Amino acid sequence: MAEPASLNSLRFVDADVERKSAWGPGEFASRQIEVDGQLIGDYLAARAGRTVEQSTPIVADHAGAIPPAAYLRALLGGPKDDPLPEGRVAIGYCDACLDGSCGILLGATLSIEGTTVLWSAIGFDQFDEGEAPKLKAFWKKAAEPEPATTTHAAWVTSPFVPEITLRFQRDDYLEAIQAERRHLAAAL
Repeated sequence: MAEPASLNSLRFVDADVERKSAWGPGEFASRQIEVDGQLIGDYLAARAGRTVEQSTPIVADHAGAIPPAAYLRALLGGPKDDPLPEGRVAIGYCDACLDGSCGILLGATLSIEGTTVLWSAIGFDQFDEGEAPKLKAFWKKAAEPEPATTTHAAWVTSPFVPEITLRFQRDDYLEAIQAERRHLAAAL
């Protein structure tokens, strides 16, 4: 019989995040996810072997299109405001836009197995608009661009390799999210 995987711990902590463009460069106070005592970006970077700079949308005095309360609601499996397909949730956003409008999100498949909450297939979800329309140079005064060859846009999931899955004890996970909801309400 296989030994069950160990469980991860989740909590939100105060952390300054460097913003690269949206409100100008600088550090801004925020609330970030910590997994097993490390900021999630550091935790994932160590396992994925690549930089992971995404952050939560919970930033003091700044907001993207995704309100912090909606972000937390999605982590509980409730209705979500992020653009990812059903079953996927954004766990991290670009430090500049805070809402995925740049076309890159840190996502995970959210599921429950008995008393365990899983974030699986963690990786970057990218907006794929398909092939760009073929444009003529502006001096040739093209009347209309040729249509793109694909018919619709979609978010494409690119999980880290090797796959990273986080497993949380359900009661502890719910308490961490509810504690952050209380913290957010107290800050208003």
